[in-house]
Amino acid sequence: MNKKRSAYADKLLEKLAVSSPNDAVKLLYLDREDMSVLDGLDLSMLSEIKRGPKGEVELKFVNKLAVLRELIELKNARNESEVRGDGFYAALDKSAKLLGTEDDE
Repeated sequence: MNKKRSAYADKLLEKLAVSSPNDAVKLLYLDREDMSVLDGLDLSMLSEIKRGPKGEVELKFVNKLAVLRELIELKNARNESEVRGDGFYAALDKSAKLLGTEDDE
């Protein structure tokens, strides 16, 4: 995963970790006249909406525990790779340093 995508994933996971389902619940009580408010609602925690034939509504939310676990795993993996010096750029830096020391000898 490249750094840009990784940073985006981190930001998304962090947003999900601190998001609240309050706006999704507000969505249930909006009248047709209030639909202009829809753009301002934070529905990031909402993963699914079902409306039954009798008017019942089912909301499913993102599992916050799974989000937190994924965020921790990503950060731990990044820390491990930094400690080990994994990655193309780390190898390139090591090679440049080795080549630089050979010129001095």
